[in-house]
Amino acid sequence: MDTIKYGVIGLGWFGEKHCEALSGLPNVELHSLCTRTGSRLADVAERFGVAKTFTDYHEMLADPELEAVSITTMWDQHREPALAALEAGVHVFLEKPMASTLADCDAIVEAARAAKGHFMVGHICRFNPRYAAAKEAIAAGRIGRIVSMYARRNLPAWVGASVLDKIGPIIGDGVHDTDLMFWFSESKAVSAYA
Repeated sequence: MDTIKYGVIGLGWFGEKHCEALSGLPNVELHSLCTRTGSRLADVAERFGVAKTFTDYHEMLADPELEAVSITTMWDQHREPALAALEAGVHVFLEKPMASTLADCDAIVEAARAAKGHFMVGHICRFNPRYAAAKEAIAAGRIGRIVSMYARRNLPAWVGASVLDKIGPIIGDGVHDTDLMFWFSESKAVSAYA
């Protein structure tokens, strides 16, 4: 299998986690990094041995060697780098949630449909064996008809203190729970309230 030259746009906590995961994959070269803060860029690049660094994602996406990117900026800053990456023809993994407005989501979906590369929003729980087993059991009818679902997370205190205080529990984990509920039930939202 060929090695994929992969870049990460956005080097906050999630971006660093993407770097850790990507650097451990046998057929992935962590090829380039991009963030606006020069000191953070230098620190992460040194830690993961990445020579190509950028403070402008347009410059990064102009590199003809680049094949795929993770976009791990804050969700209200997803639209522009996602559109640029899709237009550049690279494969795109966009951290969840897709964007902060429906209009931005629609624009990203339209661009993804027109793009030559693959596109995925980071609904990673679908690939967790526990959730996949639940999906299979539900689809096979082994646990009956779903009439209601409820989600609760028991997270370590450090996650709440270091991650969720910046993004909130709905954005941090509620997005995963909502995605799983839609996936398990094969339904779409009709209404919502809080």
